[in-house]
Amino acid sequence: MNKNFKETSKTGAVPWLLQRISAVVLFVILIIHFVTYHFLSKGVTPPWKEVVAKMQSPWFNLFQFIFLVCALYHGLNGIWMVTEDYIHSRSWRIVIFSLILLVGISLLFVGVMTIIKISSLDLTKF
Repeated sequence: MNKNFKETSKTGAVPWLLQRISAVVLFVILIIHFVTYHFLSKGVTPPWKEVVAKMQSPWFNLFQFIFLVCALYHGLNGIWMVTEDYIHSRSWRIVIFSLILLVGISLLFVGVMTIIKISSLDLTKF
């Protein structure tokens, strides 16, 4: 395979490092999630109202936002890295990058709206 390396990204070290950092952050967040929401509940499913009450906390919202941003970056950057390795046409790269960016912005918007909506629920109605 004859690949023209002048057509590829010359700044691959920073995204590679951020990919590893986001993986570590995701791992830590998942461990915290499992410990606090699954292991500390002692096998008993908490009532829905109790779960939503936890979601009212600004710390919970920050935690969810960091999780959302790291997961989106990690997943979409991974797709972009694979694309850079296997797609050699500049025009296809632009198309795929545009789609990845559109999907990322859309998912970020939906995720943030969900976090805001859940945090603003009125618990007296339930």
